Amino acid sequence: MTNYRLPLTDYFSQWWMIMVRPIYFYTKLKEENWQKKALTYLLVSSWVLAFFATIVIFLLQYGPIGSTLVEGVSGFKFIVILPVLFVLMFVFFMITFLILGGLFSLAFFVLLFLIGGLLHYIYHFLGGKGSLNHMLQSTLYSSAVLMMGLVILLFMTLVKYMGIDFVLFRGAFDFIYLLMLVYWYGLWAIAGRKTYGVSKSKAFLGAIVPIIVLLLFGLIFDKIALPKLQPWIS
Repeated sequence: MTNYRLPLTDYFSQWWMIMVRPIYFYTKLKEENWQKKALTYLLVSSWVLAFFATIVIFLLQYGPIGSTLVEGVSGFKFIVILPVLFVLMFVFFMITFLILGGLFSLAFFVLLFLIGGLLHYIYHFLGGKGSLNHMLQSTLYSSAVLMMGLVILLFMTLVKYMGIDFVLFRGAFDFIYLLMLVYWYGLWAIAGRKTYGVSKSKAFLGAIVPIIVLLLFGLIFDKIALPKLQPWIS
């Protein structure tokens, strides 16, 4: 869908602009096919997050499992099997990285694509005039917010290796997720105003709809799925 390449230096430069100066970013953003730069930006966000998630999985699961395999092996024997261990580590790391990268890319693309479509019809209903392509472009760039998930990954390792209580991790997870929603709310409202020319009040009114949906999802995830992580990271 896209052959546009985005160096990591340019990616993080745009990330800083989106997160710190979103009004300026969306004001200067010229409409172009969402399947080019905007989609590439989403893919880079997904794969960067997948890379660090793979490191966390390696530290939480693969590391302890691997240590049991070499338990009692020392000296020359350990030196002999060391190349094999490195190969196995690399293979499992790459398999996990590719799986997570693919899943993250698909999941976040579907999420932001649907939200872009939803916002398009909401702002048209509110009297705005703008293109679906431009809204999709704007929502895909809002994938910059996903980088906040790195803080959650950091707390997962702290629970495992620093003995932080899972209750504290749960509180940190909820806070970061809420902060992500606040950022998305602001970004989508700004994008809606710049794309459809609606008033500030209508821009924030329209953006609240997907935020409510994501907030409800977060509440359900906190009650049902999050407690199941405790045995895995503790």
